[in-house]
Amino acid sequence: MEFQVKLFTWQDIGNHLIILARGTMDGWAFTRLFGQIRAETQNLRECKVLVDLGDGTCKIDGSEIETFVAGLPLDDWPESNKIAFISAPEISNYHRLYLLRTALAGRGLVVGVFRDSKVAIDWLAGLI
Repeated sequence: MEFQVKLFTWQDIGNHLIILARGTMDGWAFTRLFGQIRAETQNLRECKVLVDLGDGTCKIDGSEIETFVAGLPLDDWPESNKIAFISAPEISNYHRLYLLRTALAGRGLVVGVFRDSKVAIDWLAGLI
């Protein structure tokens, strides 16, 4: 799994973190991903996080998702952050990310899963 990470901070439009992920996303890769998100956003408020998994393959199953989400340390996670995942085209990738989104939302995170980057960006911007 390989990540490209870019953080943008603008006074007038807020904080934006963009992560491009390539390779296989399993439980270990998601742990690394959320560690990266936490490290980049821990001192930011209202950060909009876009995670593009369009060039990746989601290989995390339901039990791994439950274990991963239950073990996430969210004590100091900024409540005002929003995360949008863009899925690879295969429907199975979308379904796995949607299960992840549901589990994360159950822990209080604001998360969306999308198949189209424009829709994901509009959601992060509060346009939809």
